[in-house]
Amino acid sequence: MRSVNQEGVEVERQRMAILRIIANSRRAVGSKVIARRLKEDYGIELSERGVRYHLNLMDENELTAKVSRRDGRVITAQGLAEIEDAMVADKVGFVIDRIELLSYRVTFNPLDLSGNVPVNISLLPARELDKAIEAMAYSMEANICVSRLVAIAREGEKLGDIVIPEGQVGIATVCSLVTNGTLLKAGIPIDSRFGGILQFRTGHPLRFTDLIEYSGSSLDPSEIFIAGRMTSVNHVSREGNGKILANFREIPSLCMDEAERVFCNLEKVGVNRPLIIGSPGKSVCGVPVGLGKVGMVLVGGLNPIAGAVEAGIEINSKAMSGLIGYDELVDYFKLELKGSE
Repeated sequence: MRSVNQEGVEVERQRMAILRIIANSRRAVGSKVIARRLKEDYGIELSERGVRYHLNLMDENELTAKVSRRDGRVITAQGLAEIEDAMVADKVGFVIDRIELLSYRVTFNPLDLSGNVPVNISLLPARELDKAIEAMAYSMEANICVSRLVAIAREGEKLGDIVIPEGQVGIATVCSLVTNGTLLKAGIPIDSRFGGILQFRTGHPLRFTDLIEYSGSSLDPSEIFIAGRMTSVNHVSREGNGKILANFREIPSLCMDEAERVFCNLEKVGVNRPLIIGSPGKSVCGVPVGLGKVGMVLVGGLNPIAGAVEAGIEINSKAMSGLIGYDELVDYFKLELKGSE
């Protein structure tokens, strides 16, 4: 039998998950969508009626506000503050949970180009789109990206589950979790350990200068590093020296032959292979590797966006935003922009 304390913790977990879903949606969202996202993203089984119960209490506490009966709720400033002050136990490990759930939900099949691909979604003022596209070109040309495939949506249009707000434009870049998901579908376990800053010298990766462990972080490392202006992606692209966003993964050394087939298949359809693949049990860029494991360094999917931020453009990015169909993506160098009308 569950104790009163355990029930209280579970109720608080449900409440915080609902608040996060509303906050991340960037639009009014209703109980039906929330119930689906709770199950898919958090593994929480809660009926629409149960969701409405929580929402009514949140309205009373001014954490959420009802837009209309049809459109659902938006989060308030007080609700955002509540997320920031959430239970420590609820925060820790949130990023690794998100990684594992999103990796599992990847359905992309590089052999027939079907299924959904994980993406990062970035929002910026529509007037800055041309400048951002120009700034992103350096990293795209140098392949300092997961893929040159992108998707762009203007105000009122959708990218995944996100409706682009008025006066803004959204850019979806392929997330490195496409490699995680495709390896998992091939039966290869993968351990996502760190997000970090990788230093380049004379065109070659040298070492990680900063690392954040996914299992101990409540924020995505790439978002932290971009906000802290810790990258120099454009310098790496043009001069070969500087720092980029990168991720560290491990897979069993016994799976390397099959993993190589996966990397080749991904590369054929526009997804870059790992930047570095180590040797069994050997450290990679200064990071120790477990016994019987191979370390890999994957380029961060938000590097092109980091390059645009370096160019002085204010961009709000959400790593691991969700999934979109592979058929919605286009080659960056084949974009047909309509201008920043």
